[in-house]
Amino acid sequence: MSGVTTERPWEELTLSEAEYRRAGTRYRNRRSLRAYLFIVPYLLPFLAFLVVPTVWSIWLSFNQGGILDTAKYVGLDNWRAISSDTELTGAIKNTALYVVEAILLVFTLALFLALLLNRYRKGSNFFKLALYVPLLAPAVLVGLIWQFLTNYDFGLVNLLLNALGLDRLNILGSGTLALLTIVLAEVWRGLGFWTLYFLASLQNIPEELQDAARVDGARGLQRFRRVTLPLLRPMLLFAVVIAIIANFQVFDTVYVLTQGGPHESTSTLVWFIWKKMFQFQETGQAYAAAVLLLGIILVLTAISFWLLGARQKRVT
Repeated sequence: MSGVTTERPWEELTLSEAEYRRAGTRYRNRRSLRAYLFIVPYLLPFLAFLVVPTVWSIWLSFNQGGILDTAKYVGLDNWRAISSDTELTGAIKNTALYVVEAILLVFTLALFLALLLNRYRKGSNFFKLALYVPLLAPAVLVGLIWQFLTNYDFGLVNLLLNALGLDRLNILGSGTLALLTIVLAEVWRGLGFWTLYFLASLQNIPEELQDAARVDGARGLQRFRRVTLPLLRPMLLFAVVIAIIANFQVFDTVYVLTQGGPHESTSTLVWFIWKKMFQFQETGQAYAAAVLLLGIILVLTAISFWLLGARQKRVT
């Protein structure tokens, strides 16, 4: 009897497409699990110091008390109270005006200085250090310096006005000038950081693009508009996001220079929250205002990132 060899077809010896997919999914899941395990040490502080306090603050915005005494649920009373508070309306307007003025001024000056440092690199290290020094100073010290500069009796600004034969200015006693002083103080403090940020961005632009524009006959301003600025836009939008988050939380300079005065003309959202919490002991309203501030920052940040994403899609 002759032996008959029965061999299984090659197709039956290989994994099916579904089995391949399941095996690939299991492999990816194992890799993802290992990756998540490495992330856990970083997620725990994030949850402990950001997510949990945020959720707790939202809960306390519907309560009265909650720091040294037992929280009492009051529903929307805190939100109704701050929505009818004219000081909050003024604080929002002042904060918005401050944010716009500070960002426009510091970005304009920082970009101008970055262009100069990028073009004239000889001796630029000294100017980089000089620009960065104010950022190393505590915010309270910056406020004290500007308080000295703008003092009515012996401030440097009024001494210069006297030397020019002009009348003294009560700078911190004028609502417009006081807010402008806060803007200038914060711009002076942050100018070095943003100058170095834009300088690093400029140095990442390929020199070949600038050379090609020169060959085509483009002058300095034309090269800036047609080459430099379009390539800087993603970095600019990201910088705007960071600047919005930082400037909406301005407090130290306000506390040292004006304490919200004169007549609440320099009151900001964080100053309003501080007053509600520590001066008036209205903790529920303070938490409600803090949640409102968080919401404003999140909305503006989302809009900025949406603009950044839309811009990148158009480029690609």
